[in-house]
Amino acid sequence: MNTTLADQAGATLTVEGGMFVFRMVMPDLAEGSDATDAALMLFAARSDLFQGMVLWDQYEAIYRVYQRRLAQTVDTGAFTNLYDPLCQVAASYATVRGVRQHTGEKFVDEAVSCMERVPAIGQLLRGGLLTPTQFRLALDQTAAVVDTDVLAVIDAEAADRLRGAGNLTGPRVTEIIAAVVAEHDADAAQAAREAAKPRKKVVVEPVDGTLADLRVTGSVEDVRLAQDSIDAIIAGVCPDDPRGKAVRRSDAVIALLTGKVFACQCAGDDCPSRAGVDGAARLATVVLHVVARRESLTGESDIPAYLDGFGPITAEHARDIAADTDTVVRDLDVTDLLGGASQPSNGYRPTAACDALVRAVHGRCTHPGCDMPAYRCDLDHVAEYNHDDPAAGGPTCPCNLNPKCRFHHGLKTFVNGWLDDQIVDANGVIWTETTTPEGITVRSRALNHWLLPELGLLPCVHHDAPTTSRPTAESDPGRPRTRTDAKHRYRMRMRAHNRRTRERPAGPSSAVKTPPF
Repeated sequence: MNTTLADQAGATLTVEGGMFVFRMVMPDLAEGSDATDAALMLFAARSDLFQGMVLWDQYEAIYRVYQRRLAQTVDTGAFTNLYDPLCQVAASYATVRGVRQHTGEKFVDEAVSCMERVPAIGQLLRGGLLTPTQFRLALDQTAAVVDTDVLAVIDAEAADRLRGAGNLTGPRVTEIIAAVVAEHDADAAQAAREAAKPRKKVVVEPVDGTLADLRVTGSVEDVRLAQDSIDAIIAGVCPDDPRGKAVRRSDAVIALLTGKVFACQCAGDDCPSRAGVDGAARLATVVLHVVARRESLTGESDIPAYLDGFGPITAEHARDIAADTDTVVRDLDVTDLLGGASQPSNGYRPTAACDALVRAVHGRCTHPGCDMPAYRCDLDHVAEYNHDDPAAGGPTCPCNLNPKCRFHHGLKTFVNGWLDDQIVDANGVIWTETTTPEGITVRSRALNHWLLPELGLLPCVHHDAPTTSRPTAESDPGRPRTRTDAKHRYRMRMRAHNRRTRERPAGPSSAVKTPPF
């Protein structure tokens, strides 16, 4: 066996003479060494992917023991059923490892799933693409699929999507596989949803002598609405409120349930929220966004829908939400963008259709590692919009817009060294890439390309809206170029340089990088 860890060229894990041999690209960590920041950052952030490689071999080892025990087992009645081969192997594992029987059985069951149920996804663990935590999330998403033929299709397609997704996080892994499962085994997903309904409950558990936990289990759309409602209410207090966000949320929930007034606790006599936050007015602003294809709502297709802040839901689930009397359904036609993606009166602002499509196709904040829901993010012009001369800046168009949470939007805007870019490949797949100040570039595929595959294939029509004329560095020879203008021009040059580097033909010392890079 010999596997190579992506992002650490030359790093390998091999088995030689019955021993693991690690060869890892390790920078010189000695004081005063000339190791680059990029080398140090890559080692610190990516070398733990070897854990997945080792775990796969652990799974294979215990699976071999299980297979041998299975072949040796002779049916002797009830006790054979109680102490079946999995139970026996798990007992040995638990004894040697020093863990409980339940933990041992869970490990053996994971090994069997890795080798038999989802071997293609298991190979991603072996190759260092998935961490152990991410692999276990993948197992959770496929656990309800019982048809082996359907599971084989799901395994192959999910592995392909994961392999081509670029940067992966736990929520992204979950959502990618959930979309595949919902599409190929809608009946199982719907059965799981129906089986979950009786599990709705309210549980109260004491924490200590003064506090208790209140846990409410409900449908995903209701819980998302409840969460957004709570956040909308606590946003009504002023910045001087001394409570932390968690405490404000707790106080707001109790106030809503008991009919009390939720008020700001600042010391300012002129604070309008001291008398109480207008909950009704703030709750009226709460909107839950679900994006679904028209054919899924009409029942012609079982393509899943996407619930903002949660992830893929079945087409049947989306139809139930659409049928609710409180739901407002708005038609969205991708071809509307052919008439322009920016508002006629303001070239900086996207149209409602453009805004919704960009948020839907990306799903979450596009900064690697961030999973803020798209509708809680800002829409960022990747190549900066030039308010003085729109033709010289980045267009307001899906090819140049993506969601970023307020923190990462500010990081790109105000901290030197960060650079992002967005590329639409020949297949219409939208890719975002983020380069750190150390020069490390991380690439990610648009999370919901499966939902809107036509968006990246739509020809871009960039209309420059009229702007108020005002002096610029070029029209005023007596004024030097502003810092902002200089920074934007520098970033445009760097993006062009990175694209030329990525597209450079293969040579003796270079290699072509194509998605998933």
